[in-house]
Amino acid sequence: MKKVFSYPVLCAAALIAIACSENKITPEVSSDTRVMMEFTAGFAQTKTSIDGQDVLWSDKDAISVFDGTHNNRFELSEGGGTPSATFTGSAEEVPEYVALYPYSALATYSPNTVSSVLPLEQYSTADATFDTMLNPAVTKTGGSVMTFRNIAGIIRINVTGIPDGLGIREIQASAATSLTGSYTVDTSGDDFEAVSSEPDAASGVRLTAMDGGSLAAGAYNLVVLPGTYSELKVTVILTDGSYVAKGGADNAKEAVIPANGGINISIDASNPTKVSNGLVNYFKNGEDLYIGGKIYNKSQFADDGIVDYSGTTSSIYNTSTYGDGKIIFVRPDAVVKNLGNANNIVVVGTDPQDRSLVNKTSCNNLFTAQDVNRLILANIRLDASAVTSGNALFTANGGTFDELVFDNCEIILPAERYLVSIPANTAINRIVITGCDITVPQSGKNRYIVHTGTAETTVQEAVFTNNVFHCGADNAYISNFRVFSGNTFSEETVTNATAINSLVFENNTLVNLDYQNSGLLVANDVGSASIRNNLVYIDQENTSKNARNLLIATASYPAKADCRDNIVYDTNISDGAPAFNMFYHNQYNGVLGISPTVLATSPLAVENYDECRFTPVPEYASYGAQR
Repeated sequence: MKKVFSYPVLCAAALIAIACSENKITPEVSSDTRVMMEFTAGFAQTKTSIDGQDVLWSDKDAISVFDGTHNNRFELSEGGGTPSATFTGSAEEVPEYVALYPYSALATYSPNTVSSVLPLEQYSTADATFDTMLNPAVTKTGGSVMTFRNIAGIIRINVTGIPDGLGIREIQASAATSLTGSYTVDTSGDDFEAVSSEPDAASGVRLTAMDGGSLAAGAYNLVVLPGTYSELKVTVILTDGSYVAKGGADNAKEAVIPANGGINISIDASNPTKVSNGLVNYFKNGEDLYIGGKIYNKSQFADDGIVDYSGTTSSIYNTSTYGDGKIIFVRPDAVVKNLGNANNIVVVGTDPQDRSLVNKTSCNNLFTAQDVNRLILANIRLDASAVTSGNALFTANGGTFDELVFDNCEIILPAERYLVSIPANTAINRIVITGCDITVPQSGKNRYIVHTGTAETTVQEAVFTNNVFHCGADNAYISNFRVFSGNTFSEETVTNATAINSLVFENNTLVNLDYQNSGLLVANDVGSASIRNNLVYIDQENTSKNARNLLIATASYPAKADCRDNIVYDTNISDGAPAFNMFYHNQYNGVLGISPTVLATSPLAVENYDECRFTPVPEYASYGAQR
């Protein structure tokens, strides 16, 4: 929803987020007894006055309405741009309903408890300083009128004095306890407040521009969980890497952030701290890094665990110098000769605007010998074009590997290898690929990003967001591509299967990559899925006219799905073929998700294969990778 008011003080009911557009469509079953109904919804203004300033609903708002059995999506049907709106959807007829704003397909309700997640990554849009998906609110009602109350708080940051020629790259906040993450709300009474489910987890909040650019001086709002926070620190990072920090471990004050309220913090950025060697000294100075949806800071590493690499001769393996338990910062002018086997290693390019080169000359294993096993790469140009043997650049090697993350990386794949392989009797709990440019060379072999073969395995969390996957030249085309190639159960041929408990595939751009056997994301069981705002672009001639599906899940389709707002442009389409479906078999469309919109004209304003830039025309600016 959109707020229309000035900000003389931080007002409680004025802290409502702008429009959000999420959705979930529950699978139809024969015993479904839900009926169409509508609610009139507004917001309480009981804790402070607004002085005539209204909180306005937006046309694309949606809410979760819990009837004790289902998490039902109700969409705004009337009243956009006003303080009171009508929401329409289907639910069971029960004596009392509990509702959550904004709608979340992953939210749950058990008696007297709403559970959801407040994201660490937040964004500022052009017409408001709130993230479009945040500042949650809860209500319960026994009738047709809903009065929402905010359950989160606000850190309002007013940034002034930015030096000429600079902007804000990001705004961060952290504290001794979690500011964001999983939360619950007790709905047994009349006052509602989000309570952190993991208060001791390292979970801060980072605000960046929605379009990936910079922010100007002004006021910005971070949505956080209510609480009393010690060591609250706010950092404003400018576009040249300099920064201004306020608070932190040396701050004796406690910040009390109530539900439906907040605090104001002013930051004068006129005299920022200059940083040599980019992120490595920034990190050593005690500032946080946000990588793959998590916080990293120097307190998590031993005294000798922070490595500043500036050479051109060494390789990074599991060694005492460049190995387990360390965070290795690679300068932009350095060259890593090879990246080898990994147990527990974090590799970061020191300049987020200039990716550091890491070569990969062979395929390697992900080992599980340590208490923590992870491979995290950020701000890296991973050039694997020289690899000529093995099946995948990274292969899980027995047991369960905790975490594999690629954040703001350029990945150049070799001609005939996958990026990640998960063989039999192994698993990777969390796979995150975000903000990456991935070049897939043309090849007659199957081209996969993640591949499980015939293995029976479970990936707890698979996240693919804001990436560009593209064939490496403007006259090339790949007809056998998948982002996730899991295994589907078949009694006749295969007895194993791949499960993904949580799948997120949002704001990705795919250029001249057709789905092998008609499936882009393939698994046997999917617990929940969010497949949103993706852009598929194919301008090379091919002969396949099979239906192309964004998701194949043969045994268990997602019980919770938020799948719509995807677009496709394919010059091969004639007479409606090939058809593009949200799921395998088009009968699932409209039940679990809405089919992609097939465009007759190109959605791209810029096609630059050398620089991996594919910029949509303004009409489709919210689709594909946001750069």
